[in-house]
Amino acid sequence: MAPPPSNRGLAALCFCLYLATNLGALLLASASQRAPTRYINSTAVTLSEVLKVAVSVLAIYAEARGLGGAARTVLATLLGSPAELLRVCVPALLYTIQNNVIYAALAHLDAVSFQMAYQLKIVAAMLAQRVLLKKPASYARWVSVLILTLGVCLVQLSLKEGDGDGGDAAPAPAPAPAPEAASADEGGSGDPAAAAAAAAAAGRSRTLGLLACLVACGCSGLAGAFMELLLKGSTLSLPRRNLQVAAISVLIAAFHMLNRDADALRAGGFFQGYTPLVWAMVALDAGGGLLVSMLLKYSSATMKNFAAPIGIILNCLLSFYRDKSFKPNKRFLLGTAMVILALGMYTASG
Repeated sequence: MAPPPSNRGLAALCFCLYLATNLGALLLASASQRAPTRYINSTAVTLSEVLKVAVSVLAIYAEARGLGGAARTVLATLLGSPAELLRVCVPALLYTIQNNVIYAALAHLDAVSFQMAYQLKIVAAMLAQRVLLKKPASYARWVSVLILTLGVCLVQLSLKEGDGDGGDAAPAPAPAPAPEAASADEGGSGDPAAAAAAAAAAGRSRTLGLLACLVACGCSGLAGAFMELLLKGSTLSLPRRNLQVAAISVLIAAFHMLNRDADALRAGGFFQGYTPLVWAMVALDAGGGLLVSMLLKYSSATMKNFAAPIGIILNCLLSFYRDKSFKPNKRFLLGTAMVILALGMYTASG
């Protein structure tokens, strides 16, 4: 079901802003890696979720137009309906499982193979929408998803071809699970590249890697569809639902941080390695998570997944124009054209 005409413009704006925040966060994350003192990834995710809570409370305050009314609304949102809060736990836990399985997949697959297999999350999102939301997709949308998948594969193969030829092709960024949960890709305290290198020494299993990738795709599709169901099938306002999601996500992120990085936190503190670039990245990540909820409410979970391949393409192009580190070839250009065509078909067939 397509969003009402009055919401299509808002959905398009949210998509563009989400793409911009994703790209900005990716570039800032890359720049922050060169800092002399490394920040702890899990603290960045926890702080991002805290920012989402703060923004949601401010939005509720603006709606209530008074401190007393806002305080009552916040308490009612978090404590007034335990059943509603438990429903929010479902996608949060799914995203947590997804993130952990992604790291397992990266330990057995190279980045390009993972990126190509991970595009099945778009198909999983459409299937989950069909089951949970009773929302059938048109043939044009299925064709657009097929074109998108093929286009992303061509883009990824072009990057691998550049590496194989000894060129300086820009590496494909590790895909991010949806940032609306505490388990965004910056949420794991391990480095995907380091995890993959460690697994290479111990021996890889491509079958296990692909199986883990399929599980991650299924979790992504189910979590996105469930969140869309919560946002579209509830009388709660968007800020109130965002507050519920962010509050649960803070608890999950904080538990993960203390469980995994307690020693590092004691040694260097919560804000070790934080620079203006890291703060900007955290702010963009928080903004992207809130934009995801708007996309789910006014568009669909499938539409959200289009931002990742477009972000990969834009990142490669920026690398080319910034330092000539990537030279687009025919596969890259054809894949880019297919991704753009798929996006146009998907939005036009709504």
